[in-house]
Amino acid sequence: MIIKYIKIIIKKILKKFNISIFTNIPKRRLLKFIELLKPHDLGYDLIRIGDGNEAGYLVPNILDKIKYCFSPGVGQSSQFESDLEKRGIKSYLADFSVDKVENLKISSFLKKNINSYNSKNTICINDWIEQNSSEYEENFLLEMDVDGSEFEILSSITEKNLKRFGILVIEFHYFELIAHEAFFKIYFPLIEKIRDSFEVSHLHPNNACPLIEASGVEFPSGLEVTFLNKKFVKEKKKIKSLPHKLDKKCIIGKDDIFLPSYWYN
Repeated sequence: MIIKYIKIIIKKILKKFNISIFTNIPKRRLLKFIELLKPHDLGYDLIRIGDGNEAGYLVPNILDKIKYCFSPGVGQSSQFESDLEKRGIKSYLADFSVDKVENLKISSFLKKNINSYNSKNTICINDWIEQNSSEYEENFLLEMDVDGSEFEILSSITEKNLKRFGILVIEFHYFELIAHEAFFKIYFPLIEKIRDSFEVSHLHPNNACPLIEASGVEFPSGLEVTFLNKKFVKEKKKIKSLPHKLDKKCIIGKDDIFLPSYWYN
C-alpha cells in the first residue's frame, strides 16, 4: 500500500509540473540496436567527399556507378555536391531555409523542405525522387542532414525508392533519447528497414555534443552513418578501429569524441 501511495503522489507531482517519463530500455536491447549500426569493411576503400569538416563525408569508392545525388537539407554549404560535380555527378538539392545555392553548375535546387507530405513549403520524399528520375533509373546517392527530420523522411520513403539508392549518407540526431521506450520504437524499426537492403560501411560521431550514457551504453547525440546497398557488397569483414584515417572533427574548436569499441567490435 505504501509503494502504491508513493507512486500516486509522484504521478501527481509530475502532472503538476508537466513532466513526462518513459520506460527505460535495458542495456541488452540497446546493444542489439548498436549491432545494426556496426560498420564493416565491405570490399571498398573509403574516400572523403566534401571539404574539411562538417561538410565532408566518407563514402565507399563506387562513385563511378552513381547516377545522381539527392541532398535534402542544404544549409549553408554545398561543398559535398560541388565535389560530386567534379566527378560528373548531378545533385538535386532541396531546402526551404535558403534561397539559392552557390557554386554549382549542373545541379538543381528546390526551395522546399523534404518531408512525408506535400504542402506549400514541403514535398514528399517519394514525389521528389520520382519527379527527378525515370522509373527504371537507380544507383543514386542520398546525402541528408536535416536536424531530426530524417526519422520522418526515412520512415515515409517506400522500399522501392529506398532500394534505388546505392549509397546513403545520413546524419542521425538525438540518439541520446534511444533509452526511452517511445523513441526506441521509432529508431529501431527505422534502422531495421534500412538494413534490410543496406550494410553499414562507416560511422562518425559529430563532436558538437559529448557522448551521453543511456542504461550503461554511450551514445553520440549526432551520428553520421554511411550505408552501402547490399548489391554492391564484395565482402563483409570487421573493422579494427575507429575513427578512420580520413575522418575529421565536425566542429573544429571542440574536443573530438570517440565511439567505444562495442560500436564496431
